[in-house]
Amino acid sequence: MEAFNRQNSILIRSIQTTRVDQEKTDDLMTQLKSLDDERLGFLKQLEEENPLFGSIASLNTYLSFPHNGEAYDNELGYYAEEFFRFADFEKDIYSRIPWTYESFKGYATTLSSVGMEDDAHQLYIEKALNRIPEASATQKMAYAGVLAALKQKTHGNYVYFSDKFIETFQESDPEVTAQMKKELEDARSLMVGGTAPDFTQETPEGEMLTLSDLRGKVVLIDFWASWCGPCRKENPNVVRVYNQYKDKGFEILSVSLDNKKDRWLQAIEKDQLEWHHVSDLKGWSNEVAQTYDVHSIPQTILLDPEGKILARNLRGRSLEAKLAELFGQ
Repeated sequence: MEAFNRQNSILIRSIQTTRVDQEKTDDLMTQLKSLDDERLGFLKQLEEENPLFGSIASLNTYLSFPHNGEAYDNELGYYAEEFFRFADFEKDIYSRIPWTYESFKGYATTLSSVGMEDDAHQLYIEKALNRIPEASATQKMAYAGVLAALKQKTHGNYVYFSDKFIETFQESDPEVTAQMKKELEDARSLMVGGTAPDFTQETPEGEMLTLSDLRGKVVLIDFWASWCGPCRKENPNVVRVYNQYKDKGFEILSVSLDNKKDRWLQAIEKDQLEWHHVSDLKGWSNEVAQTYDVHSIPQTILLDPEGKILARNLRGRSLEAKLAELFGQ
């Protein structure tokens, strides 16, 4: 299955880079069709010879969009609707294999990483979950995969699917749903619409700065580090929007995941980051980053003047567009 995936990736990349050569493109498309046929043959063979492996393979068989997505306008819609095409979730085996959890986690991660509108994101995932018998052990495992992905991505639909999980399983598994309710309350403060947890950390000058000190302004919490290449690359964009809106009620509070103060200060000076900065110089163990469940940087959280979260992970044009909307530009 890994070999199939590698070969598929190679063919797709080759097709994308040789579109001007129609003859070569046609040959690659033929190879892609042959790979699809080989995948199907392998799946059928496994289903006949070893149903366990056949069930696993069905969760890992995704045929190419060019040859199978005629009914869809784009591959995202095809992926969202057809990812679980070959899995028969009526089979009890799916309640006992970890690939059910992993497949739904991977599926939800992908849909959460492509900028899909929340309504469409919710619809697709709900349709996938509804392919499984209601309140079954298989559906519980699939929900677990979805929730793990959405929590990691701090996606707004984490709350929706957590509520659905609690509603579906509170009678059959009160202990798990009680724990989910507690986790959900903790998570709500990190989602759009929640009040951002307050914190205090040390500035480069050795003073203590508290987030709530900035109430009354639109605040961008910016998680970054001097050693983070993508962060440094994004800094000129942040400097530009800061200069454009700083006199209109916009403020930035950068939280550094550095562990060496000299490098932190050098990066601030070199990138001309003339706004508020804090750090406890604990690297990835930064207490604010842990509070906000930050696992990757750059990461941003935009707050309204009352400290409620307006948006997460706005960068570049998306940040500029949101600030233009807020400040009427």
